[in-house]
Amino acid sequence: MTVQATFCATLVDEWARRGVAHAVVAPGSRSTPMALALAVRDDVTVHVFHDERAAGFCALGVGLGGVPAILLCTSGTAAVNFHPAVVEAASSAVPMLVLTADRPPELRDVGAPQTIVQTNLYGGSARWFHDPGVPDDAAGTSWRSLARRALAIACGRESGEAGPVHLNLPFREPLVGTPGDLPPPLAGSGPSEERNQRSGSIDIAHETPSAAVVELLDRQRGVIVAGGRAGVANDDVAALAAATGWPVLADPCSGVRSLDQAVTAFDSLLRHPGFAADHRPDVVVRVGRPPASRVLAEWIAAAGPTVVQVGGPGVIDPGLDVAVRLPPDALGAVSTQLRGASGTPWMARWRHGDQRAEQAITDELARSSELTEPGVARAVADGLPDDA
Repeated sequence: MTVQATFCATLVDEWARRGVAHAVVAPGSRSTPMALALAVRDDVTVHVFHDERAAGFCALGVGLGGVPAILLCTSGTAAVNFHPAVVEAASSAVPMLVLTADRPPELRDVGAPQTIVQTNLYGGSARWFHDPGVPDDAAGTSWRSLARRALAIACGRESGEAGPVHLNLPFREPLVGTPGDLPPPLAGSGPSEERNQRSGSIDIAHETPSAAVVELLDRQRGVIVAGGRAGVANDDVAALAAATGWPVLADPCSGVRSLDQAVTAFDSLLRHPGFAADHRPDVVVRVGRPPASRVLAEWIAAAGPTVVQVGGPGVIDPGLDVAVRLPPDALGAVSTQLRGASGTPWMARWRHGDQRAEQAITDELARSSELTEPGVARAVADGLPDDA
């Protein structure tokens, strides 16, 4: 029986009780105590990656569902390779529990292998950093509180915005041990509010858009730009598109590419000078983060439309041109008050252009008998479910 094994088992038990169901492990020696605590749980699925960067992005994907994954690696430069995924999680308000094993204090600053300065390794990208020190029986009563606080911060319950939490965990030899009795569960331990916490939207109280706002937006030449991490229900996006007759320029992360009004080849379509010039919008309703398309961003900037930002995460105004900000739950109220392009060929023109662009891309890919990156990307995308 070792205190380190008990410490790790306690953290994992508290997280599992509160809904955490996935762990992503990049194996290494120093992280053995936590890896073993994860491996023996029937209620935690462990995903093993030998590449830390890939492990980080797997955890990022798990967190898109609103519940963080536990992301674990050994000490040293292994932890540095998590940094890109940690930055993405911070930028996208995706919850993540990052656990980096570390050498004990006596092995730091003495040239020990696999030892770097891991304190605040991810800088401002971490919502919270904490190093509890080498596990000690005297601190056993605080272990569940530590786990609970880390999860709460990762899910945005303290700051209002979800993101990565970094726990740096130093361990001493021996690294293999058997846990003793765990501290009793905290009051309220069990599937909790963190499990369904959604954060990252602009903190504006729900209110019905004013008549002035509706008048400002009610134009025929409108488009809906659907990005990711908006906090907006897909049905509300569909309702707005159906009510207004505006196309939905749907990013791969949007979850609405299967809508009848979706335009998925917008980046290619807007590279056609004639189409881009003839279809400049008067209104752009952007849902969530903007797609990573320079062509789209430049097209919107050149058109100078009224830009409406719906949802988050955080403050989104990369063009410094947002005229109206709406919380995620206000989109439904907007849909009932706008006529938009109803009864006009605006939507049909966009859909026709999208179909031609998609066919051109398909024909071009079919000309190559060799495996190409665009061809692989298209094959993977075609195999995804409609709501992916």
